Amino acid sequence: MKERKKLLKKEKKFTRLRDELNAERRRLPMVNIQKEYEFASADAKKTLLDLFEDRMQLIVYHFMFDPDWDEGCPSCSAWADHIARGHINHLHARSTTLALISRAPLDKITAFKERMGWDMPWYSSFGSDFNYDFHVTQDESVKPVMYNYRDKATLEHLGQHYHTEGEQPGISCFLRVDDTAYHTYSTYGRGGEQVGGAHYFLDMTALGRQEEWEEPEGRTTGLGVPAGSENILYPDEYK
Repeated sequence: MKERKKLLKKEKKFTRLRDELNAERRRLPMVNIQKEYEFASADAKKTLLDLFEDRMQLIVYHFMFDPDWDEGCPSCSAWADHIARGHINHLHARSTTLALISRAPLDKITAFKERMGWDMPWYSSFGSDFNYDFHVTQDESVKPVMYNYRDKATLEHLGQHYHTEGEQPGISCFLRVDDTAYHTYSTYGRGGEQVGGAHYFLDMTALGRQEEWEEPEGRTTGLGVPAGSENILYPDEYK
Protein backbone atom coordinates (compact mmCIF):
# COMPACT_ATOMS: atom_id res chain seq x y z
CA MET A 1 0.00 0.00 0.00
CA LYS A 2 2.84 2.42 0.82
CA GLU A 3 4.48 1.87 -2.57
CA ARG A 4 1.12 2.28 -4.35
CA LYS A 5 0.38 5.57 -2.63
CA LYS A 6 3.82 6.84 -3.59
CA LEU A 7 3.14 5.97 -7.20
CA LEU A 8 -0.32 7.56 -6.99
CA LYS A 9 1.28 10.94 -6.24
CA LYS A 10 3.33 10.65 -9.43
CA GLU A 11 0.27 9.53 -11.41
CA LYS A 12 -1.70 12.56 -10.26
CA LYS A 13 1.23 14.83 -11.15
CA PHE A 14 1.36 13.24 -14.60
CA THR A 15 -2.40 13.74 -15.07
CA ARG A 16 -2.16 17.43 -14.16
CA LEU A 17 0.83 17.84 -16.46
CA ARG A 18 -1.15 16.26 -19.29
CA ASP A 19 -3.97 18.75 -18.68
CA GLU A 20 -1.44 21.60 -18.85
CA LEU A 21 0.03 20.24 -22.09
CA ASN A 22 -3.42 19.93 -23.64
CA ALA A 23 -4.21 23.53 -22.71
CA GLU A 24 -0.90 24.73 -24.14
CA ARG A 25 -1.60 22.81 -27.34
CA ARG A 26 -4.93 24.59 -27.71
CA ARG A 27 -3.12 27.94 -27.44
CA LEU A 28 -0.82 27.24 -30.40
CA PRO A 29 -1.11 29.67 -33.34
CA MET A 30 -3.45 28.50 -36.09
CA VAL A 31 -2.25 28.55 -39.70
CA ASN A 32 -4.58 29.47 -42.53
CA ILE A 33 -4.46 26.76 -45.23
CA GLN A 34 -4.53 28.64 -48.52
CA LYS A 35 -3.27 25.95 -50.89
CA GLU A 36 -5.94 24.05 -52.82
CA TYR A 37 -5.34 20.36 -52.15
CA GLU A 38 -7.22 17.66 -54.05
CA PHE A 39 -7.95 14.17 -52.74
CA ALA A 40 -9.39 11.11 -54.46
CA SER A 41 -12.39 9.41 -52.88
CA ALA A 42 -14.85 6.69 -53.88
CA ASP A 43 -17.44 9.14 -55.22
CA ALA A 44 -15.59 12.29 -56.36
CA LYS A 45 -12.54 14.50 -56.01
CA LYS A 46 -12.48 16.24 -52.64
CA THR A 47 -11.00 19.45 -51.26
CA LEU A 48 -9.64 19.74 -47.74
CA LEU A 49 -12.86 21.49 -46.71
CA ASP A 50 -14.87 18.57 -48.11
CA LEU A 51 -13.04 16.20 -45.77
CA PHE A 52 -14.59 17.96 -42.75
CA GLU A 53 -17.98 16.51 -43.83
CA ASP A 54 -19.71 19.72 -42.65
CA ARG A 55 -18.21 19.44 -39.16
CA MET A 56 -16.09 22.01 -37.34
CA GLN A 57 -12.93 19.95 -36.90
CA LEU A 58 -10.91 17.41 -38.86
CA ILE A 59 -8.31 14.97 -37.54
CA VAL A 60 -6.12 13.39 -40.21
CA TYR A 61 -4.06 10.29 -39.62
CA HIS A 62 -1.19 10.24 -42.12
CA PHE A 63 -1.26 6.54 -42.93
CA MET A 64 2.01 5.25 -44.44
CA PHE A 65 1.15 3.72 -47.82
CA ASP A 66 3.64 4.35 -50.62
CA PRO A 67 2.22 4.23 -54.16
CA ASP A 68 4.56 1.31 -54.96
CA TRP A 69 3.39 -0.78 -51.99
CA ASP A 70 0.63 -3.37 -52.27
CA GLU A 71 -0.54 -2.92 -48.69
CA GLY A 72 -0.39 -0.36 -45.90
CA CYS A 73 2.23 -0.07 -43.17
CA PRO A 74 1.83 -2.72 -40.40
CA SER A 75 2.26 -0.18 -37.59
CA CYS A 76 -0.26 2.24 -39.14
CA SER A 77 -2.63 -0.69 -39.62
CA ALA A 78 -2.35 -1.51 -35.93
CA TRP A 79 -3.17 2.13 -35.13
CA ALA A 80 -6.23 2.11 -37.39
CA ASP A 81 -7.41 -1.19 -35.92
CA HIS A 82 -7.78 0.56 -32.55
CA ILE A 83 -10.44 2.88 -33.94
CA ALA A 84 -13.87 1.56 -33.01
CA ARG A 85 -17.39 2.67 -33.87
CA GLY A 86 -17.59 4.37 -30.48
CA HIS A 87 -14.57 6.57 -31.24
CA ILE A 88 -16.17 7.77 -34.46
CA ASN A 89 -19.60 8.36 -32.87
CA HIS A 90 -18.19 10.39 -29.99
CA LEU A 91 -16.04 12.48 -32.32
CA HIS A 92 -19.03 13.18 -34.56
CA ALA A 93 -21.08 14.20 -31.51
CA ARG A 94 -18.48 16.92 -30.98
CA SER A 95 -18.47 18.02 -34.61
CA THR A 96 -15.14 16.36 -35.38
CA THR A 97 -14.30 14.08 -38.33
CA LEU A 98 -11.52 11.49 -38.35
CA ALA A 99 -10.03 10.52 -41.71
CA LEU A 100 -7.03 8.64 -43.06
CA ILE A 101 -4.92 10.04 -45.89
CA SER A 102 -2.24 8.17 -47.84
CA ARG A 103 -0.21 8.81 -50.97
CA ALA A 104 -1.11 5.42 -52.48
CA PRO A 105 -3.62 5.53 -55.36
CA LEU A 106 -7.26 5.03 -54.43
CA ASP A 107 -7.62 1.55 -55.91
CA LYS A 108 -4.89 0.20 -53.62
CA ILE A 109 -6.36 1.99 -50.62
CA THR A 110 -9.84 0.64 -51.36
CA ALA A 111 -8.65 -2.95 -51.72
CA PHE A 112 -6.65 -2.82 -48.49
CA LYS A 113 -9.45 -1.06 -46.60
CA GLU A 114 -11.93 -3.79 -47.62
CA ARG A 115 -9.47 -6.50 -46.65
CA MET A 116 -9.04 -4.95 -43.18
CA GLY A 117 -12.78 -4.40 -42.71
CA TRP A 118 -12.50 -0.68 -41.93
CA ASP A 119 -15.28 1.81 -42.67
CA MET A 120 -13.63 5.10 -41.66
CA PRO A 121 -13.05 7.59 -44.51
CA TRP A 122 -9.72 7.12 -46.28
CA TYR A 123 -8.53 9.40 -49.07
CA SER A 124 -5.67 9.37 -51.56
CA SER A 125 -3.38 12.40 -51.79
CA PHE A 126 -1.59 10.91 -54.81
CA GLY A 127 -0.42 13.66 -57.16
CA SER A 128 -0.82 16.49 -54.64
CA ASP A 129 1.64 18.31 -52.36
CA PHE A 130 -0.29 17.44 -49.21
CA ASN A 131 2.03 14.74 -47.82
CA TYR A 132 5.13 16.78 -48.61
CA ASP A 133 3.75 19.97 -47.09
CA PHE A 134 2.88 18.15 -43.86
CA HIS A 135 6.27 16.40 -43.80
CA VAL A 136 5.01 12.82 -43.91
CA THR A 137 6.64 12.00 -47.26
CA GLN A 138 10.33 12.83 -47.49
CA ASP A 139 11.77 13.53 -50.94
CA GLU A 140 14.46 16.20 -51.31
CA SER A 141 13.61 16.63 -54.98
CA VAL A 142 10.18 17.91 -53.91
CA LYS A 143 10.74 19.61 -50.56
CA PRO A 144 13.55 19.91 -47.99
CA VAL A 145 13.54 17.04 -45.51
CA MET A 146 11.81 17.83 -42.21
CA TYR A 147 10.38 15.34 -39.72
CA ASN A 148 9.19 15.90 -36.18
CA TYR A 149 10.38 19.51 -36.52
CA ARG A 150 13.97 18.41 -37.25
CA ASP A 151 15.80 19.08 -40.51
CA LYS A 152 17.86 16.48 -42.36
CA ALA A 153 21.16 17.42 -40.75
CA THR A 154 19.67 17.10 -37.27
CA LEU A 155 17.99 13.79 -38.09
CA GLU A 156 21.25 12.37 -39.47
CA HIS A 157 23.20 13.64 -36.47
CA LEU A 158 20.76 11.77 -34.22
CA GLY A 159 21.14 8.63 -36.33
CA GLN A 160 17.56 8.86 -37.60
CA HIS A 161 18.31 8.19 -41.25
CA TYR A 162 15.03 6.28 -41.57
CA HIS A 163 13.16 9.59 -41.24
CA THR A 164 14.99 11.28 -44.13
CA GLU A 165 13.28 9.49 -47.01
CA GLY A 166 9.97 7.89 -47.89
CA GLU A 167 6.72 7.66 -45.96
CA GLN A 168 6.39 8.69 -42.30
CA PRO A 169 3.50 8.55 -39.78
CA GLY A 170 1.78 11.50 -38.19
CA ILE A 171 -1.46 13.15 -37.11
CA SER A 172 -2.66 16.61 -38.15
CA CYS A 173 -5.62 18.58 -36.81
CA PHE A 174 -7.65 21.26 -38.56
CA LEU A 175 -10.38 23.72 -37.62
CA ARG A 176 -12.98 25.11 -40.02
CA VAL A 177 -14.27 28.65 -39.69
CA ASP A 178 -16.83 29.41 -42.39
CA ASP A 179 -15.03 28.50 -45.64
CA THR A 180 -11.52 28.64 -44.24
CA ALA A 181 -9.49 25.70 -42.91
CA TYR A 182 -6.82 26.25 -40.27
CA HIS A 183 -4.03 23.86 -39.35
CA THR A 184 -3.96 23.77 -35.54
CA TYR A 185 -1.58 20.94 -34.61
CA SER A 186 0.57 18.09 -35.93
CA THR A 187 2.41 15.35 -34.10
CA TYR A 188 4.73 12.62 -35.32
CA GLY A 189 6.34 9.36 -34.20
CA ARG A 190 5.09 8.22 -30.80
CA GLY A 191 2.99 11.36 -30.59
CA GLY A 192 0.33 9.28 -32.34
CA GLU A 193 -0.05 7.19 -29.18
CA GLN A 194 -1.82 9.98 -27.32
CA VAL A 195 -5.12 8.90 -28.89
CA GLY A 196 -4.98 5.88 -26.58
CA GLY A 197 -5.76 2.46 -27.97
CA ALA A 198 -4.40 -0.89 -26.78
CA HIS A 199 -0.98 0.52 -25.88
CA TYR A 200 -2.36 2.57 -23.01
CA PHE A 201 -4.21 -0.47 -21.68
CA LEU A 202 -1.00 -2.52 -21.83
CA ASP A 203 0.90 0.24 -20.02
CA MET A 204 -1.16 -0.59 -16.91
CA THR A 205 -0.16 -4.26 -16.90
CA ALA A 206 2.81 -6.11 -15.40
CA LEU A 207 4.19 -7.09 -18.81
CA GLY A 208 3.57 -3.69 -20.39
CA ARG A 209 3.83 -3.59 -24.18
CA GLN A 210 6.15 -6.59 -24.05
CA GLU A 211 8.84 -4.90 -26.12
CA GLU A 212 12.60 -4.75 -25.59
CA TRP A 213 12.89 -1.00 -25.05
CA GLU A 214 10.76 -1.08 -21.89
CA GLU A 215 11.86 -1.32 -18.28
CA PRO A 216 12.14 -3.40 -16.21
CA GLU A 217 14.05 -5.63 -18.61
CA GLY A 218 13.27 -9.28 -19.21
CA ARG A 219 9.51 -9.03 -19.82
CA THR A 220 9.56 -9.16 -23.60
CA THR A 221 7.29 -11.85 -25.04
CA GLY A 222 7.74 -11.27 -28.77
CA LEU A 223 3.96 -11.21 -29.19
CA GLY A 224 2.06 -8.63 -31.17
CA VAL A 225 4.94 -7.16 -33.20
CA PRO A 226 4.11 -7.04 -36.94
CA ALA A 227 6.59 -9.01 -39.01
CA GLY A 228 9.29 -6.78 -40.49
CA SER A 229 8.54 -3.83 -38.20
CA GLU A 230 10.56 -4.84 -35.13
CA ASN A 231 13.20 -2.19 -35.77
CA ILE A 232 10.92 0.72 -36.65
CA LEU A 233 8.18 0.73 -34.04
CA TYR A 234 10.12 2.48 -31.28
CA PRO A 235 13.48 3.99 -32.26
CA ASP A 236 15.69 5.18 -29.41
CA GLU A 237 14.75 8.85 -29.66
CA TYR A 238 11.07 8.03 -28.97
CA LYS A 239 11.65 6.13 -25.74
